[in-house]
Amino acid sequence: MHDVETVMRNLIEISDVALVDGWRGWVAVRAAGKDQFSKAGWEKLLAKPKKLLEGAQQTLKIEGLNTVTVKYLDIGGRGVKAVIKRRQSGAGVRGIFRSMGAAHAIRNFIAAVKIRQYGLPVAAPLAAVYHKRFLFCDQSIYISEYIEGTNLYEFLKDMQAQGEERYWIMRELSARMAEIFAELHKNNLWHRDAKATNFVVSQDNDGEYRITITDVDGIKQYFSANEDRQMQGLWQLAASVMELPGITRTDYLRAFEIYCDEVRMPAGERRDIFRRLAQKAQAKYRLKQARQGR
Repeated sequence: MHDVETVMRNLIEISDVALVDGWRGWVAVRAAGKDQFSKAGWEKLLAKPKKLLEGAQQTLKIEGLNTVTVKYLDIGGRGVKAVIKRRQSGAGVRGIFRSMGAAHAIRNFIAAVKIRQYGLPVAAPLAAVYHKRFLFCDQSIYISEYIEGTNLYEFLKDMQAQGEERYWIMRELSARMAEIFAELHKNNLWHRDAKATNFVVSQDNDGEYRITITDVDGIKQYFSANEDRQMQGLWQLAASVMELPGITRTDYLRAFEIYCDEVRMPAGERRDIFRRLAQKAQAKYRLKQARQGR
């Protein structure tokens, strides 16, 4: 707990909560330096954690053991629009191993706080609670702020801009994504699931585009970088938008070059690396098409 509090200093204040029926966890009492939430308000909201998913405004995903919804929460009289992710450990040997480690929600909470510490744009963590049966965690719930905007895949799919306007939008988005991947690498992190639906595009008050990480599951730490891990985010992202007709080779190359500049990659190495990344992206895309029967 003390290590986590050190990481969170000046970013977020947290408090332990012990709830009924074996539930416990962490809640934010100050998030993003502005929103103040009371511990009592959280304890009232979380009195029956299983009911958190009821009355959702939107269901984003129901897949296997995961359920993701959007809901307005009242935290001690303070309203906030939040994303609620519930994960169950499941049955069998795999489920047992999952239940023996740290709760999935707690891992997400810590990851989001660390990523914010590095100055990366990520949805603010609000709470992480988990349920233990004896020594095993059978389910957990992670709550984060809801980011207004459109996921990157849908934004690119629906973009109507053409000519010079499109060029500048794509350049801005390429720069934002390249900066995210570069900053992850500089802090010994890599993204193993960087598909476009895991990022949200929005515009600030000046009309500039911003990209926010909304799913931290795929962000992992490495102790020694290698090309596969360092570059995985780039080709995973490319593979996830390859089916969109408006995306060109120039768009991929632009993002790659900006990334290379950010991490100061020698110019002589770039062509061969780009070719290998393109092959990996194409292979992943073809595999996806084959699984979909196309």
